Amino acid sequence: MNWRKITPALLSLLVFLLAQALIPAVAFGIGTFVSPDFGTALQKFLSGETADLPLLELMPVPMFSLTIMATNIIAILICFRPLRYIRPIKASDFGTMRWQTGLLAIAGGILGGFSLSIMTENIALPDSMMQMSMAMSKSIWGLLALAIVGPITEELLFREAIEGEMLRRKAHPWTAITISALAFSIVHLNLAQGLYALPHGIMFGIIRYKTGNIILPSLLHILNNSIVALQLCTLGEEMADLSYAEMFGGNTAAYAI
Repeated sequence: MNWRKITPALLSLLVFLLAQALIPAVAFGIGTFVSPDFGTALQKFLSGETADLPLLELMPVPMFSLTIMATNIIAILICFRPLRYIRPIKASDFGTMRWQTGLLAIAGGILGGFSLSIMTENIALPDSMMQMSMAMSKSIWGLLALAIVGPITEELLFREAIEGEMLRRKAHPWTAITISALAFSIVHLNLAQGLYALPHGIMFGIIRYKTGNIILPSLLHILNNSIVALQLCTLGEEMADLSYAEMFGGNTAAYAI
């Protein structure tokens, strides 16, 4: 195995996971110092004792959302400057892409994303994750983190820093696409989102490879997350029990076909 070709994946993933651990730890440390009740709530939350705990009242959604955005942005800055895995001009160069390729990528991305949503709809999110996602969907800062900053920074990290740098180091395209998708799946840290993210990561990776930039993957990622955020905001807890077939008044098999 040529380790030089997969080094970008290992280092980018390490940077992202360290940022995910350290930045929230600082935010939670500040919250615990300011409010002892917050510290107690956090301990119970981490141990899984969340049944009657008003955690969302003790941890403001704006603070949580800003922490997520700061974490992602710091990881991107590290990959951009010290590691030099992100090349913004190359990643956003729309001029080299043929419009036929772009239209096919958009159509395939929308249909593929919808089909993947149907196939994974029976895999439930953890209750704590669902509660936080619903709370974020009702906050402007939460929506910004879910629908805009999250997708853009994730595409910069997984499709540009990992896949793009691996391709520049002459890794096989399918190796770069698969490894970036696996990393994208792993960082979600729960089964439901991980299984959902893996095929999406492969789909976005193929589009990035075919178009040569991350513009279309980013737009499709934003569209996907915006639809989910809208569903969370409008349907709330009903979303967990509502299938796509019920949303559209038909049979799920028909949409899968």
